Amino acid sequence: MSIVKSEYENIIGLFESEKNSFETRKTTVDNIPITSKNWSSSYLDFFNYDSAINQLKEAVIFKEETKISIKNYYFENQLIFSCNNENEKWGSLFLEYNDRNKKSFLFVENDDEEMALQQLRVAYFHNNRYDKVLSYINDGDNHEEFLFIDQFEYDNADITKIVRYGFWEEKSNILPIREFEFSYIGAKVKIVATNQSGKKILVYNGKKISNDSLCQDSCYPLNLN
Repeated sequence: MSIVKSEYENIIGLFESEKNSFETRKTTVDNIPITSKNWSSSYLDFFNYDSAINQLKEAVIFKEETKISIKNYYFENQLIFSCNNENEKWGSLFLEYNDRNKKSFLFVENDDEEMALQQLRVAYFHNNRYDKVLSYINDGDNHEEFLFIDQFEYDNADITKIVRYGFWEEKSNILPIREFEFSYIGAKVKIVATNQSGKKILVYNGKKISNDSLCQDSCYPLNLN
């Protein structure tokens, strides 16, 4: 069984069991004493270098409210909920943590004016490091689904490579395997993406992100535009 088929079967089961959980999750968050909040230009990264390998701009964080922004709610310094600051129905994201993994659930109002689970992400840990991240998108209005599987390799505490598998729009449209190689000089890191044909593209050249904490205050939905 291919890795894509195997991981799809795992995540689709979780997606089906959670797709109608919006009201329960929102009630739970509404009853948690929020200890702090901030605003950001976009949703925050779900794992280290998330926006970098997806070639997206890293979110800018604001201490004061900005109308066109994402509002982030924290409980004891841990992000638990994010939403569009203008209208929660345009995007409400819930975070869930345990010792083995962390999950994010993004709900968006669909054409039937229901809050539908559109994106599910699961980050699995091993030896207190990211082992793999599954990112599943289900666009029910357009009858499309997407899956990305990111597997991590390390040298001690430093990420040396992320290998990506997946499919695009439908399960039969398997994506070419893509590799992201990391190289470090002092406090800086370069990430070079290599596709199946061997072409290399520099996707990140900037500061090294600390690997000290797996439960970062972060979660960034993928941009499919």
